[in-house]
Amino acid sequence: MEFSTEELDFFNNIFTETSTDCMVSDAKHQLSVQTDVPQSLRQILVGSKLTLLAEISHYQLWFPVSLTMSKAGDFSPKLGTPEIIDVNGSERSWRVNTPKNVAIIDVFHDQKIEVLSLSATGLTFKIPNSAEHTIDLQHSSLEMSLAGEEPLKLELDLVRHDNNVVAAKFKDLQEGRESLRKFLFNSHKIKYSNLYQDIIL
Repeated sequence: MEFSTEELDFFNNIFTETSTDCMVSDAKHQLSVQTDVPQSLRQILVGSKLTLLAEISHYQLWFPVSLTMSKAGDFSPKLGTPEIIDVNGSERSWRVNTPKNVAIIDVFHDQKIEVLSLSATGLTFKIPNSAEHTIDLQHSSLEMSLAGEEPLKLELDLVRHDNNVVAAKFKDLQEGRESLRKFLFNSHKIKYSNLYQDIIL
């Protein structure tokens, strides 16, 4: 097989340092690549809140990303624990049903409460079927422990109450939000290990 003169010229141009195909004849048009981030943008990027989206099957994993800067001026990204959204049907936080290693205690009655489901936004639980165990979520003394960690005091808003099953959303869970995300993310990885087998996190 022989190459034509045009094909040989093309190969010669590719492997030479100054290819005539890529040269800009007009001096006004110059292309430059800058690898340093301007000083004014560095402070904005370091202080900003970024999010990285990863999609696995019908789940969206929203990772919080924080940027730090080394002494040499290089950016170092750090991934936080993701929020898991189930996009199958209506988008909502993924929930684990009858979670293991989760304990909710009614401190006032000194009684353990059965957790039916748990998500990043709220939970459903079953209260004992007796008149003395009516739950007033505005003045409740509920605490939740995840995988044996330090208990978190729960502040809840009622979503619905049907017989002795209560659905509620978390009102303020700032201190325990990261622990809850970690617990849910680990539960999701265990339940759907086949989705994570080729992913390194």
